[in-house]
Amino acid sequence: MIKTLNTFILFSLGQSVIAQKGIENLLLAEKDFAAYSVAHSTKEAFQKFIDSNSIMFDNGKPVNAIEFWEKREKNAGVLNWRPQYAEISASGDFGYTTGPWTFQSTKNDTIAARGQYTTVWHINKNGEWKFLVDLGIDNEQPGSTEERIIDTPKEPAVPDEHSPINLLERAETNFNSLQVKNNSKAYETWLSHESILTRHGFLPAATSAERRSVIVSTPAGIKYTMDGFGISIIPDMGYTYGKSITGGKTENYLRIWRREKNGWRIAVEVLRY
Repeated sequence: MIKTLNTFILFSLGQSVIAQKGIENLLLAEKDFAAYSVAHSTKEAFQKFIDSNSIMFDNGKPVNAIEFWEKREKNAGVLNWRPQYAEISASGDFGYTTGPWTFQSTKNDTIAARGQYTTVWHINKNGEWKFLVDLGIDNEQPGSTEERIIDTPKEPAVPDEHSPINLLERAETNFNSLQVKNNSKAYETWLSHESILTRHGFLPAATSAERRSVIVSTPAGIKYTMDGFGISIIPDMGYTYGKSITGGKTENYLRIWRREKNGWRIAVEVLRY
């Protein structure tokens, strides 16, 4: 179930992220990431918190985040954000956050743009929280200030089962195939009862009514090409990402998957079109 996070998390600006597992430390890493962005620069913050294999997206293509930020110039723009939803694997070292972001041309300017970010995190081999993939959308409405943990029951792998990553890939492939034929049926089949959908122009859809509205607005016949994936150590969460093509335009998508009693189900979908 979704429950309100009552724990107040203390953090210091630019602190080192300690390799402590758990949802509180995942949120701590995200908040420290945002604080570093405001205090220093967007470029420096991303360079500090990206994993060596982190993925971002550039003109419809997934790219290595380190290379992406090395090419970008530092500027006076202020990118800020905060977590709104968070979820973590039973392993305690893999999860996601999603929440509203804002951009100002300088710290003294009014907000010029806003939207919703989604980031997948893990603890790397050096014992640091780093992000693996990040994708956001634009909207014009301020996001909620409430911070909530999603605590939906998850299922680990069972003995003698097929490879969990293969089952995750199969779920992704089956969803994409069905979505081209029947958009509503695809979501009906593969969404969890606790899923979050994000699109340009929409606040995150986290209730049944909100999800229905977003699904109806989603163009039919989007073609997907999966470019990559990952899975938690205890294989109860994973993610897939790639290209979304509609009307001759190539954009990107990110899906975060949760392994439930009835198999892999979509926990979060970020879709750009």
